[in-house]
Amino acid sequence: MAKKSSGYNAPVLYKAFSILEEIAYNQTELGISDLARKLDIPKSTVYGIVQALKEVGALRQSEKTHKYKLGPTLVRLGNRALSEINIRSIARPYMEKLSAEFKETIFMGVFDEQRVTIIEKAESPLDLKISAPIGTRISIFAGATGKIFLSRMRKKKLEKILKEKALPKFTENSITDPKKYLQELEEVRRLGYAKDFEEYIRGVNAISVPLLPDSWGWPAAALWMVGFSSSFTGEKLEEAITASIKEASEITEIVKETAASIHSKP
Repeated sequence: MAKKSSGYNAPVLYKAFSILEEIAYNQTELGISDLARKLDIPKSTVYGIVQALKEVGALRQSEKTHKYKLGPTLVRLGNRALSEINIRSIARPYMEKLSAEFKETIFMGVFDEQRVTIIEKAESPLDLKISAPIGTRISIFAGATGKIFLSRMRKKKLEKILKEKALPKFTENSITDPKKYLQELEEVRRLGYAKDFEEYIRGVNAISVPLLPDSWGWPAAALWMVGFSSSFTGEKLEEAITASIKEASEITEIVKETAASIHSKP
């Protein structure tokens, strides 16, 4: 349990951290009753704290079991806290490998609940290529990349977003029907990757895969490859998906091993 300081006392905060720690270190999902029993905290108090943590994304609730695990907000904060792990430097060699093999530009980005921000890139070696500066922020509805993050979002939250915001028509190929878009996201979730055939930028195709997914499938980041629709299509695009999934898996394993090594240090 989180230790109380000898100064300012905030009981609810200590209880909240105790709940997070219990869920983090438990090997199975925990419900309200489980937490109340393990921590000796009234069920009504546990319920209130859990609902607040769920609202800010610190916890996620299984639609099947209704029990809880750590949520995407903690995953993102945890990645930032692991300052000894430079995810960009770990990923870059793999991104450069993909770029050299397919002669296309590779991006890596993170989602902040509003937009996707490009944090690393490996540009195509060709003179005529697609590029964007690191730090560029793009719409969450931007083609394949947006689909990766949105497909992992809680259904109620996703439906709320689609109700509040009209799907933008970037090109004539953009999916603007919410029902069709939800069907597309279900397919992305099932397959584990996303495609974009001139949906975001006319003349540009893209594929995207999740990076560093947690046990719920929520990605801490995403990799995506972009190319001109005249050449980045068909067999080449399908091969790029297979290769990207493989490289993303290897990046994820290295990051996990590095994190485990850091945590094991006294």
